Amino acid sequence: MVILGKELEGVSATRLPAPPLDGLSGAPGGLPLLQLTLAEQQERALMEAGVRFGDAPPSRGWVVVREDAYFTGKTVAAFLEQVGDEDAVAQLGGRSGGLAADIGLSAPDEPLLAWLAGGGEVTDARLAAARRIELDPEERLIELPVPADQFGADVLELPLTERLLLPCGHWLQLLWANLLGMVPFLWRTLAGRNVAEVVWTIGLAVLRTGSTRPERVAARLGRRGKGCKIHPSAVVEGCWLGDGVEIGASAVVRGCVLGDGAVVEDLAMAEFSVLAPGARVQRQAMLKFSLACARASLGGVMQLGVLGEGAAVKRASQMMDMTFGQQVRVRHRGALVAAPLGLAGVCVGARTLIGAGVQVAAGRTVPPDLHIVADANLVVRIPETIDAKRYTPRGGLLVPLDSKEAT
Repeated sequence: MVILGKELEGVSATRLPAPPLDGLSGAPGGLPLLQLTLAEQQERALMEAGVRFGDAPPSRGWVVVREDAYFTGKTVAAFLEQVGDEDAVAQLGGRSGGLAADIGLSAPDEPLLAWLAGGGEVTDARLAAARRIELDPEERLIELPVPADQFGADVLELPLTERLLLPCGHWLQLLWANLLGMVPFLWRTLAGRNVAEVVWTIGLAVLRTGSTRPERVAARLGRRGKGCKIHPSAVVEGCWLGDGVEIGASAVVRGCVLGDGAVVEDLAMAEFSVLAPGARVQRQAMLKFSLACARASLGGVMQLGVLGEGAAVKRASQMMDMTFGQQVRVRHRGALVAAPLGLAGVCVGARTLIGAGVQVAAGRTVPPDLHIVADANLVVRIPETIDAKRYTPRGGLLVPLDSKEAT
């Protein structure tokens, strides 16, 4: 029924409103998803499957998508190949489906992608009564080394697929959507979209590296936009770089998507992360498996976390990503639920500033528009008369080490 790139007659797409965003700001469509916004990703995926958004009721049927849903063109095409003359809702099967359920954070089984046959009104009753269609994810399992004391095994198997269907309304859901979509996106854009392109690109990488080892070949792949400034001593491997990206001396950037104007300063590290336009990783900071929204700035350490739009984490601060021997829980729709795979970092809300030396425990959501400083280490007032030689900060004051207040 569906051929990618061919427009379907009598079929239109429409959006359903999403629940309120959790830990995120703005409209769902403006959330960063790889090199585009979520709304742009939805439009691209639907166009690849031959479907466009429309206002008039279609003659054949509606493709209904939720505002905060991330899906690919191959997901839509595989779904439409199985629908018929009855309403249907898509869901993933296999290991990908199980992980997608975990990313749902125990929320009810709400439709993200649906088909309503014959047009007509889009109602909650129709969606609730629609038949469930389980999609074959055509997945491959990849093995990742992990701490045995945290997972009970030395290796964790994660599914790799180009058929993704995930919610993005919670900050941790948005993070996982970016992480799971990153490998297929990088492969498609850096290696090629068809067999001929892949063979040519991989062949050139083999010649340049003088090796057939996958990790060395993958490191040679990359895309650089216009006006990028990359210091000769920087290590940049397997990355998609937008226009005007800057990477400083001795910086390390691996497997990342950097939007227009993103900056990784001298001696900083960014690995397997997404930086939205204008985001910055400051000198000696470290960002791993994370998402930095537009104009966010990191000066400390973040792993498995999200920096909201315009947020800033100052030098020596740590956004923690695990608890010793325990699974991390996050708050979702008013309840504490287990994070996918038991791991989660921290979400720093839009325009919030985390001062130098602050540590935030794993799974926490810091609200937007706050300024947080490390009181124990911050000296606010210095006495006019100094009687002792050794002092310690206490509540913003300098307290002599030999005083009762210092003990």
